Amino acid sequence: YPELSDKQSAQDILSAFEEKQQLTELVTQTLAQEDNTGIQVYIGDESPVQTMKDCSVVTATYELGEGMHGTIGINGKKRMDYEKVMDNLKNLKNQLDGISKKGKDET
Repeated sequence: YPELSDKQSAQDILSAFEEKQQLTELVTQTLAQEDNTGIQVYIGDESPVQTMKDCSVVTATYELGEGMHGTIGINGKKRMDYEKVMDNLKNLKNQLDGISKKGKDET
């Protein structure tokens, strides 16, 4: 992919995954957003993770119950199939939300 053909860009992206601090900040910011509808899309420079400015990040926030939330995400090229990625994340989010509801029903 052209956006990853530059060696420095690829190294920056890999560093973000290795260091995890920037990804932790992304998750924290996503969870803190009051208008968070569950799915967030960050394209290029919109990403809070500056080393991922040549990519896109799509995140989904889910509920585990009792005030606990989590975030899952997909990182990819800017020209990714957003509809497919969002559908997959919505499906996974619903499954994770369902685990929490299932646990409540059993108690």
